[in-house]
Amino acid sequence: MDSVLALVYSSEFNPANYGELCKVRPDYMLPFGGRYRIIDFTLSNLTNYDITNVILFAGKKMRSTLDHIGNGKSWELNRRHGGLTINPPNYDIKDPSEVSKYFESLPAYEQSNAEFVFITNPMYITKVDIGDAKERMKSNDTDVLIFTQKTRDDNGFLLNRRIINSDENNKPLNTGINLGLSDEFDLFAGSILIKREVFIKVLRYAVEMNNIDSLLSAIFKYPSNLSKDFYRIDKQLQIIMDTYSFFDANIKLLDREYFDNIFYKDGLVYTKSKDEPSTSYTKDSLVKNSLVANGSIIEGEVENSIIFRGVNIKKDAVVKNSIIFQDSVIGEDAILNFTICDKGTEIGNNMKLFGNRSHPFVSNKNEKLNKRSY
Repeated sequence: MDSVLALVYSSEFNPANYGELCKVRPDYMLPFGGRYRIIDFTLSNLTNYDITNVILFAGKKMRSTLDHIGNGKSWELNRRHGGLTINPPNYDIKDPSEVSKYFESLPAYEQSNAEFVFITNPMYITKVDIGDAKERMKSNDTDVLIFTQKTRDDNGFLLNRRIINSDENNKPLNTGINLGLSDEFDLFAGSILIKREVFIKVLRYAVEMNNIDSLLSAIFKYPSNLSKDFYRIDKQLQIIMDTYSFFDANIKLLDREYFDNIFYKDGLVYTKSKDEPSTSYTKDSLVKNSLVANGSIIEGEVENSIIFRGVNIKKDAVVKNSIIFQDSVIGEDAILNFTICDKGTEIGNNMKLFGNRSHPFVSNKNEKLNKRSY
């Protein structure tokens, strides 16, 4: 789909929200579901709609980005013309705004032959029909389509999420934050489809004003009357904005129907392949309702947990309601409940680590924990 240029940027959430997990990686590179990274969903969705011109705005901790994504081969984005471009961060600017980040690549948009620009935040995990959205824009001659999900929030799980308010004609009016005041609202789904020429004009206006940080705000404040509309999705949508939502999104994968919807329905999810042997289960091991990736050795008990590649859970260890990243080792007789072990964590024998669903215990990458309990 040469008519669409895709911009991928995790621009909205503070990396500090993820605590230890984002000390060594940008948020979009967080491991997910045993074998994947969060960025895999966005890149796979673009590939499934044959969008081959992609600019990824990388976070300042680039090592994991380059290692996992490389030239985009795993998503067929290693093209001679177009393909994937990883835009490195500007280290001279401490906290660049979303608008200034996009404006740095203005020549790329001006030289592009694309008719539309698709801007998406990878921390919104969903699958959107970009082809249908593009055709709707063309048929209605719309300048901007804002992707949302019409939803309710009776239990308060979506508080502080971004919403899009509408006017009397049911058109986008402005952006706001869900404070629980409305029974039903348009939850922002993390993506915008905009005409390329309009995108360039909006960016220039925002930079000239020098007081507009987000692209959505710039769109609504643009002085000329832009034709704006909603593109409401009805697919699974998971917003990962902090440690709790990251933990919750992983644990939800233990529901088989949810797992099949997010990974297989409306296009497959691709990731970097690794050659690992099958997981080994000893005769004394016990695994219930868990996702266990290949290359692991399970000698103890695992329940309601996500186990990544190459994990070793030793004899009589108990792991419940936890997420164990790649190459971690859980010692004999250790007990973990509501815990996230970052990559390469080593848990000593007889260790006890406890958190809760809203505040899981989180280890550092390659950390060695040998005291009796935390």
